[in-house]
Amino acid sequence: MEALVNDGLLPERSTEESDSPSSSPSTSTVSRDTVKSQQPRRTLNVSGPVQEYSPHLKNFWYPVAFSADIKDDTMIPIDCFEEPWVIFRGKDGKPGCVRNSCAHRACPLHLGSVKEGRIQCPYHGWEYSTDGKCEKMPSTKILNVKIKSLPCFEQEGMIWIWPGNDPPPATLPSLLPPSGFQIHAEIVVEHGLLLDNLMDLAHAPFVHTSTFAKGWSVPSFVNFLTRASGLQGHWDPYPIDMEFRPPCMVLSTSGISKPGKLEGQSTKECSTHLHQLHVCLPASRQKTRLLYRMSLDFAPILKHIPFMKYVWRHFSEQVLNEDLRLVIGQQDRMLNGANIWNLPVSYDTLGVRYRIWRDAVESGAKQLPFSK
Repeated sequence: MEALVNDGLLPERSTEESDSPSSSPSTSTVSRDTVKSQQPRRTLNVSGPVQEYSPHLKNFWYPVAFSADIKDDTMIPIDCFEEPWVIFRGKDGKPGCVRNSCAHRACPLHLGSVKEGRIQCPYHGWEYSTDGKCEKMPSTKILNVKIKSLPCFEQEGMIWIWPGNDPPPATLPSLLPPSGFQIHAEIVVEHGLLLDNLMDLAHAPFVHTSTFAKGWSVPSFVNFLTRASGLQGHWDPYPIDMEFRPPCMVLSTSGISKPGKLEGQSTKECSTHLHQLHVCLPASRQKTRLLYRMSLDFAPILKHIPFMKYVWRHFSEQVLNEDLRLVIGQQDRMLNGANIWNLPVSYDTLGVRYRIWRDAVESGAKQLPFSK
């Protein structure tokens, strides 16, 4: 079995083959595949209807929007852990996040407007500040009314919220690309079971043949190499480094020579690179809000070409749509009892470790696996 399984991180499962063959060859050597087939398989159990979110999973800073998308007079409605919120800027220009429901008649606030740093309900004009306090009630006496708000912070071009009940730490992780890269695109879309899929590149030569993996060869063996205690590593034989950053971020750097082509066996051998950030916000048990940021360390002129952001968006949506039909089918099977992590192999290392980390968080474990 692969190194990941031999780490002893997964429970054993019996195989159809007997663990103790009735006879053993006396002179010939048992093949590696035969030995592996005789060993107990190990597995994760990710099947059945998606369970309610554990409160422990909420106790993290979550990036929910790009700063550039929130102007002084605009707002962004989001769902986070199946709760509706709306993000807007207050009088001081700082972002705030309040429940997307008026305290008066439960009207969705995002259907209204932002006026002088307050969000105005479209039903009767009640206005709320970024801390959730109702500061204006037209046609009636002002009451002491407040809706729920979340800790909200802005850093490095992203808006973060803290949906948990524990006090948030004062520092946030950095998600900027490495030195020498320029950000070329920031895109927000909705998707399905996305996080597991993003950490699996072995499917690329089969699924993404018309987009970024066009021309990729299908190697005889694909492996994800990482430290035994890590959530980051590199793909063999692809020149791609990848990392899962808790609680919901996937970062990757790919060495490329021209669009759709790989160059070399490692990113260090490549002269030009693509850096990608995927933030997978758990909007609901059936949907993920994806924030995608793309950066390049070459061709800076592309950033200044008019309408280039629409080209990047079109390409990104093409890639996601190639995944979507498979992920939707996979999710349907999972909801009906199929285990989507039935037989992990070597290229599943990062995805399996994410699932182990998440299971530990949701159980309230004090000592988390793969902690840095």
